[in-house]
Amino acid sequence: MAQEKTNPKKGGEQKREKIVVAAIDFGSTYSGYAFSFRDDFQTNPLKIHTNHWSSVQSGGISYKAPTTVLLKPDQTFHSFGYDAEDKYAELSEAEEHQEWYYFSRFKMKLMNALDITKDQTGSDHLFSKLERDMEIDDIDGKKMPFMTIIAHAIRYLKEHLLRQLNDKNILEAVTADGIFWVLTVPAIWTDSAKQFTREAAREAGIHDDQLMLAYEPEAAALYCRLLPIDRFESGGEHQELVLKTFERGKKFMVIDLGGGTVDFSVQETTRTGKMKSIYEVCGGPWGGARVDQEFIQFLIKLVGADVFTEFKDASRSEYLELMRILEIKKKQIDFNSQNKIPVRIPNALFEILDEHTGCSISEIISKSPYASSIEYLRDKIIFDASLFRSFFRSSLQDIISHIRNILENPVCQNLLGIVVVGGYADSHLVIESLKDAFPTTRIIVPMESILAVAKGAVLFGHDPDVICSRVCRYTYGDDVCLPFNKDEHPYSNMTLINNVRYCKNIFQKFFERGEKVFLGEKRSFSSDYDFRDRGRADQREQPLTIKVYISNRKNPVFIYEEGCRKLGEIIVVCEHQSKFWPETFSCKIEMEIAGTEIQVTAIISTGEKAKAMFNFL
Repeated sequence: MAQEKTNPKKGGEQKREKIVVAAIDFGSTYSGYAFSFRDDFQTNPLKIHTNHWSSVQSGGISYKAPTTVLLKPDQTFHSFGYDAEDKYAELSEAEEHQEWYYFSRFKMKLMNALDITKDQTGSDHLFSKLERDMEIDDIDGKKMPFMTIIAHAIRYLKEHLLRQLNDKNILEAVTADGIFWVLTVPAIWTDSAKQFTREAAREAGIHDDQLMLAYEPEAAALYCRLLPIDRFESGGEHQELVLKTFERGKKFMVIDLGGGTVDFSVQETTRTGKMKSIYEVCGGPWGGARVDQEFIQFLIKLVGADVFTEFKDASRSEYLELMRILEIKKKQIDFNSQNKIPVRIPNALFEILDEHTGCSISEIISKSPYASSIEYLRDKIIFDASLFRSFFRSSLQDIISHIRNILENPVCQNLLGIVVVGGYADSHLVIESLKDAFPTTRIIVPMESILAVAKGAVLFGHDPDVICSRVCRYTYGDDVCLPFNKDEHPYSNMTLINNVRYCKNIFQKFFERGEKVFLGEKRSFSSDYDFRDRGRADQREQPLTIKVYISNRKNPVFIYEEGCRKLGEIIVVCEHQSKFWPETFSCKIEMEIAGTEIQVTAIISTGEKAKAMFNFL
């Protein structure tokens, strides 16, 4: 089996003209979109349009809508976002919600379907357990296909944007084929999670040649480097630093603080104005949802699991209201303030508490470990600031620890600053905690940081070649047999092929973890196939499947070592009219991993036409 390396190609191309680039920021807790026109991008790249979302019940307006899908009892789509939350609350109050399907914050199910393992350095690595037909539970445990729910969310955001273009009398001049879509994903997503997302987009009506995926922290970096100085919250204090951070040849870190995941990316601006990653992307499930979990655990400890479970199940509208209130309070708490934090708690919780225990909430508080740090006043629990800040502790510890690990790497020395974006960055406590933990490192926060990813993804869609290189997160390879060497190979791996001894399960490396790979750079490997000798004459009409493996080690020897996993399969399909492969031929596979998605092509020595694709699911 031979392997070779080809030179990077220059530039990228799309099959369709990009008159409009539209980005869907499909988030764990909140989602939205942005778009811009090709002509505007060429004259003013920051002229990017977004949408404002509002809730009838709360009356609030935000840049994103909750990632919430509501289906009718017949499993057809009803609504998304605030509309879904408001309708479900209305159904719950009327006790008519039982047959409806309510899905909220379901993107994190993709994270939950991954194995998280640590390598020798303590860094987290994700391996997929995703399956194409996997199901998820709604709030009541009713099951639906997971891909269908994601497709509903993407389809709604797509159609909402199309209606906005139509309302402005723009769509007639553009047509749907002139819109190129960019879908944002966490940089730590596995290849299977990205394929799962792409297939959901296909189910939502977005064609493959009209879609690309963008890494969230990279997109944010593209947006922030174009912002004028007055668009940064820290601009007045550190104006000179902010300007220098994005200068050519300078290094900076981007942290995307989302609701579910937190992503880290370390970038350097090249002399030509492009961007390159200089450290492998990383992150974990440490976003704002972790604070919600800690708050809920506090309530469970206070009133009891049975009381809280009944409250959540029997008083759905009140529970949703409580979570909306918490979202507001998370943004108000400060790092040093001693001001108490009042949180209005629905009375339904206290009524259930009284039914279960015969005690009022005041009596429960007086007997609890929290007697000195909370009190009940009218319809609110009044928190000491220190207790409320403790709900952030777990999330912040993980974030700060990860930043320290990154900064200790030699390649990440002398960063000019850390750019922080995402909805969780709206929390004063989070930003102040980062400044306290890293007093000599400047923390830079753009205004409207929650839109940085969506707007940056639009810029990326217009010019995907602006990211010229990335760093491999894993070592990639395949499973090969080599002549058996008794001094190097275990006898348990020995196998006979045509009466010759070979060692099986050897990891043949294509790309190495930590290696810098350039856009368009390909590695190729080839194999000779002989159906007569291999007993596969009856399989000549079947696609060829080549297994691909990844490892979090740089130089794995065998595919079954710790840290190695099967990534997926390359499927090569014969397109000859006979549908039969030749009896003997050589198949060359070219693989490119520098983009946000792995690309493969197949070349057959006999001249037979073949197409290749990856299957990670």
